[in-house]
Amino acid sequence: MLALENAATSLASEPAHLRNLAEVELRLRRELVDDLLAGTDEESAYARSEAVGHDLRRSHYVVVAQWSNRASDDSFAQTVGRAAAAVGMRSLLTRRSDHVVLVADDRPHARALHDALARETGTPSGAIGVSSPCDSPDDIPHRYQEAQRALEVRRHSRERYGTTFYDELGLYRILGPGNDHRELETFVHEWLGRLIDYDSRHHTAMVETLTRYFDWGGNYDETAESLAIHRSTLRYRLQRIRDISGNDLANVEDRLNLQVATRVWKIVLNGRG
Repeated sequence: MLALENAATSLASEPAHLRNLAEVELRLRRELVDDLLAGTDEESAYARSEAVGHDLRRSHYVVVAQWSNRASDDSFAQTVGRAAAAVGMRSLLTRRSDHVVLVADDRPHARALHDALARETGTPSGAIGVSSPCDSPDDIPHRYQEAQRALEVRRHSRERYGTTFYDELGLYRILGPGNDHRELETFVHEWLGRLIDYDSRHHTAMVETLTRYFDWGGNYDETAESLAIHRSTLRYRLQRIRDISGNDLANVEDRLNLQVATRVWKIVLNGRG
């Protein structure tokens, strides 16, 4: 009986011990990611990652996830961790005020992580940004900025939910945080200034109309539907845009510059004139 009692006592303490070990490992992994994002010594980073069972010497990607119906708390961080593990991602994880950060040892599939998180949260209304590959811990702070840029572009795109990869952004790489806004603002006002001023004076939506027109690839029906106006109203607005701006939407150069200007206006300047 004494032996059984001792065994029962030992077994009862084991789950608590395992929980403590798991909590310590989780804390160490998060502290490591926090330091990697801020910038830390390379050799120290390798040693600490090995101590928590992660191989940081492989090429990595920084992944940021944000969901509209979930606060970026420990519960959501755990949800992201489960979803990443479910799709075979080996990663280190931490959280910020409005998003969760993964440092993953492989490029995520275009849809797998988002789909897994949609199942975990019960809604697809979330966005994921993925950096370009990182071959050294020294590169991680910069790759973190790239992932945030990709997330921001996704959140301001026509399709706000899904995954965006920084290395697929093309022109959008320059349209994000960290750029000199003065030069961008000059470009926007050069191409959209008259329309912005007109909207301000007359409480119209010429710039938004032009932006939606480009968003929908010049399709009249889809543009009109997105603006909740009639096709004839859209045709009238586009003619007024030509008259006010003095630009020809049929001219290839004018059209390209106007489209870039609307992207900057929407993504970087957030519609402010």
